[in-house]
Amino acid sequence: MKRLVQCLALLVLTAATPAPEATSHLLQGARHFREGQFANALVEFKVAQRLGTGGEADWYIAASLVKLGRSEEALEAFAAARKSAPDARDALLDYYHALACYDARLYLCADTLLDAVGDASGPRIGEQVRKLRADLAALFRSAPSPASIDWYHARAAQVRASGRPVLAAHFLEEAVRLAEKREDRYRLAEARTALASLSGRPEPLVGGGSP
Repeated sequence: MKRLVQCLALLVLTAATPAPEATSHLLQGARHFREGQFANALVEFKVAQRLGTGGEADWYIAASLVKLGRSEEALEAFAAARKSAPDARDALLDYYHALACYDARLYLCADTLLDAVGDASGPRIGEQVRKLRADLAALFRSAPSPASIDWYHARAAQVRASGRPVLAAHFLEEAVRLAEKREDRYRLAEARTALASLSGRPEPLVGGGSP
């Protein structure tokens, strides 16, 4: 948490044209975040976002949502941040993104991000990354069941019907990757077709390839 606040302070100091009002709210949000007052931090970061921060506030909105246990909203916020301020991301923010994926049952998404994070965020986070990846490896030892893949299709349909295409894409991408782990490629073509039909598909998690 302290590292996130330090990163935010550096971001504010090095931003090319920060609005003074936005800077004030970013720093206040950082103080609330450091003190564990995540709801207050979220409010301040959203105010800073409205005042104009070049997209940087989007990352900290997403991190605050993770801390508040609002993982699906956090996933949408991370997707927005990757579009609005891709250069502001770092390993620690990718770690928070991985936690959002994990909490939303997007385990392959989480593992992809954790693999990229590694020890880049320091020894404490590195140890947590190794533990989470070990837990995930246990889940991946056997082929996913049809019932588990069905769940991702159903959840994607639910959130898509509620007007959340980015979140629907996350669940469909998980369905695709799970189906690819089965010899029979259960519902793979269906998942790919549904994913291709979505607008607002999130950017790749790491690098330039697909997650």
